[in-house]
Amino acid sequence: MAKDKKKKQKKEKKKKQKSGQKADTFSKLYAKKGKAEAPGVSLGNNIDRSGDKLFLGTDYREVYIPERPWAEMLADTEHWTPLPFTHGIEMELIIADDNGNYPPGEEMVYRMKEIVKDAIKIMDEILYEGRSDFLPVPEYIRQKVLARPWGRDDLEKGYAMDIRYALGDNSVDIDTFARDGNVTAITYILELVTPPCVYVEELAFWASTLFLLAKATLPKDLHIIASAINPATQTYQRGLSQADHSHIGTFQSELEKVQSYCMIRNFLPHLISLTCNSPILNNKPTDVVKIINGRITAPNCVRSLRLKYNTTMLSGNNPKFFIPYLTSTDQNSQNFFLQTVQKASLEDGRFQDVFPFTDWGTIEIRISDAQISICRRIGVGMLIQAMCYKARKLLEKGVWVPDAGSQTIATNRQSAIERGLISLFRPAPDLTREKLAQYDPEFADQYLGPVGQPIRYMMQAVQRMFFYLKDELKELGFLYSPFMKPILQSVFGNVSYAEPPITEAEYQLSLYDYKLKNGEDPSILYDLIYFTIQYCQDPLNNPLTGVLTLPKEMRD
Repeated sequence: MAKDKKKKQKKEKKKKQKSGQKADTFSKLYAKKGKAEAPGVSLGNNIDRSGDKLFLGTDYREVYIPERPWAEMLADTEHWTPLPFTHGIEMELIIADDNGNYPPGEEMVYRMKEIVKDAIKIMDEILYEGRSDFLPVPEYIRQKVLARPWGRDDLEKGYAMDIRYALGDNSVDIDTFARDGNVTAITYILELVTPPCVYVEELAFWASTLFLLAKATLPKDLHIIASAINPATQTYQRGLSQADHSHIGTFQSELEKVQSYCMIRNFLPHLISLTCNSPILNNKPTDVVKIINGRITAPNCVRSLRLKYNTTMLSGNNPKFFIPYLTSTDQNSQNFFLQTVQKASLEDGRFQDVFPFTDWGTIEIRISDAQISICRRIGVGMLIQAMCYKARKLLEKGVWVPDAGSQTIATNRQSAIERGLISLFRPAPDLTREKLAQYDPEFADQYLGPVGQPIRYMMQAVQRMFFYLKDELKELGFLYSPFMKPILQSVFGNVSYAEPPITEAEYQLSLYDYKLKNGEDPSILYDLIYFTIQYCQDPLNNPLTGVLTLPKEMRD
């Protein structure tokens, strides 16, 4: 009976969300806002990259983006940045004590319910009374909350805080604050879920607010930690890793949705290399951290231990069983998808890197490690949005999204997990420029590199991905967004304390190395606890400090 009730609830949610897809669309928001521009952006000094083989592009210049306080950006709803598709993020967080130990499971059953009760009370105050420790809620967002937050017993998640949120002319109920329902043993992961948002700043508000809500409700002996692996735990435990899952919705057609899935699929290795954030287990990395000429090379330090070990809830590295290219979402395509990944049902088959058949009419992207900063989470979301928008524009021209092939994607997926942005980029022998160019010549040039200039490193592959998406990033007003800045810095620079390539995984490694060299306990657990709070209080704040530099190919 409980399963039947749950299925019925899912169908009702799906119906509500799908029926809300026709209203409040990006085209309306975009028309209302006008074409996105970047006022006040200026160029600084030339940066000589000519002697560094990892950098592509010419005429690197410092790019100065006007800085505005988050409170000011949040209040300025008139100038928020529209998203072409609705976007929600499921953010998984470690709950641990001062030593990084997980609280006992039985004890947490009671404590988690009390935490959720407190969250409901505080969220209600935030929305309707205001609290000094939270920024004022913009009226636009308050009006989209259609009922006071309430508690609900869920078969998988236990007691959850629900929010009813407007989606076009309809609404959807979201389990915004609860334990992760996929973890059935050992302990709990806290899962924070934003409502489906239609503006960048709206998404950042919910992500930041839910993090701060977790901070406000957890007992003093427990902490939230934003990392894909608990660095203090001795060994990997099945199911105990943390990710950021994005749900993209409101596609104009099923064809647009499935072609957006194909575009994301092509760039999965690129997304992995940008979002690796689990390089430390048992308080140490998998090898010695090597820093050469300011570059954190650390060649044998695995960048994503989460993806290396969590093989049951994501896609694998075997090309034969890797998620396939699709041209439809009909029953035959669903059967082909399940047959390829060797799953009996969509319920089992949904645990993939990217999945286009969710109950809510969305694409779910599960590949990203949990990031330390809200800023980077939002930037990754914007990058995925740009990929889907690129697919939309190709379809409008009558062009199919090219297929990079399972062999190429799976091979580079595996190397990106191990070495991140410094991994080698290896296209399959049968992936020719001619094969890709018959659909999109620009994709062929940027995915493989121009004739005579093949891509050698994943950092270069990511740079060329940005070249390919540059027009969309500019058109959407994303390119010079403060949320996109750290993503671009990862491959174009500058970061004040290290040369690219650098992600939050390298940041963890550099922190470990710094403490080790200074004779300190190299455990970074307390640092992650501290930074988790610092980087959620202000969603513009992030570890990759410095001035953005971009080549001419990204600016013009």
